[in-house]
Amino acid sequence: MRSVVEHRPLGERGGIPLADGSRPQEGIQVTPDQLDPALFCQDTSLPSLIRGDFMAGQGPPGMCWTEAAFGCPVSIVTGGPWAEAFIDDWRQTPPPAPDPLWIDKLEEFVEFLVARAAGQLPVTQPLFRGPVDMMFAGLGHEEACMAVKTAPDRSDAYLAACAELFIEIAQRRIDKTPTFEGGYLSSYGIWAPGTVVRTQVDNASMLSPETYRERVLPFDRLVFEAFDVTLIHLHSCCLHIIDDLVKEDALDCIQVSIDYPGGPLAREVMPRLQRILEAKPLIVTGPVHQAELDQLEQLKPAGGLCLNVQCVPDDQHTV
Repeated sequence: MRSVVEHRPLGERGGIPLADGSRPQEGIQVTPDQLDPALFCQDTSLPSLIRGDFMAGQGPPGMCWTEAAFGCPVSIVTGGPWAEAFIDDWRQTPPPAPDPLWIDKLEEFVEFLVARAAGQLPVTQPLFRGPVDMMFAGLGHEEACMAVKTAPDRSDAYLAACAELFIEIAQRRIDKTPTFEGGYLSSYGIWAPGTVVRTQVDNASMLSPETYRERVLPFDRLVFEAFDVTLIHLHSCCLHIIDDLVKEDALDCIQVSIDYPGGPLAREVMPRLQRILEAKPLIVTGPVHQAELDQLEQLKPAGGLCLNVQCVPDDQHTV
């Protein structure tokens, strides 16, 4: 599968619409009651189902759903939602009870999109950050690293709570979403039979392979095993953990976003991408130069490779 378009640098996110018709200013906290699904979907037309090698779907906006359900306040940062840390002393504070208001609001968005699609288009999962990302968001990055390294019992308790909550939210989203031709569409435009869930481990970039394997992977495994098809999102800076991920029988696919321009760039991680592809299907997204695209297309086995990338001019080195 392949899609290659011209790379365009990121622009301003433009803010999110609130139920009162306004858009929140930088730093303002957003609550579930301020969100109205209809304001996020004012274009009543539906896209064509097929887009080249991919299928089109529609999902709720990224609103830090899993972190918010964990308890993180959601604030506006650079025009979009950002989950703020809220646990002051993880050594003394047990994992919090989930916030039902954010979960209910997610279900409201899903129900709205399902009614709008009327069976003509699959409804997809929004961005759900995985257990370790939820914990790091709630504790703050420095404190979360301290917990993982110095207090495994406390870290395990938080990660277990986050994994349980992630699975609950993902399952409730699925329960509200009708199947499409007997399966579900991932946010990458790829359909599969059965239940399909995407998770991610961005904050594993701060952990050694050994720490990830011993302290975090057991809880990611709970997510992998809970659904028929699971995909995991990694950045190109996080490929030091792939030797463990490729051994996970219940993990069906690995997706890698190339971190351009900060790196590692595609050419720098090509051997690691090949390592993944030898064991699992691989989705590569993000900006690449033409020479890197040529290299990506030579990875084997090509039957398990999906490229959905933006081509960067050879003389463009920064965004």
